[in-house]
Amino acid sequence: MATRIHFIDLYSFYNELDASVIETLMEDYHITCSIRTLGKVRFPTDIENYQEKRIAVEEEKIESAKKIIIDAIKNGVISREGKFRA
Repeated sequence: MATRIHFIDLYSFYNELDASVIETLMEDYHITCSIRTLGKVRFPTDIENYQEKRIAVEEEKIESAKKIIIDAIKNGVISREGKFRA
């Protein structure tokens, strides 16, 4: 029987570049993640960059992922404009 993976929303942010960096960092540490964009834009413009994005990680990896994001913020790798949800 397959085991279900439970994802928890960990962090929300608005920067597309941060999404790419966070996803790469999680891959480097072998943490499965999902980044999704909330809301819809009717007319594709620069407003897409202001849509909320959320990263969800496996429940058992949440503390490790949080530390990775905190370190990335401290080191200036990603912006300080996000917030933790868990």
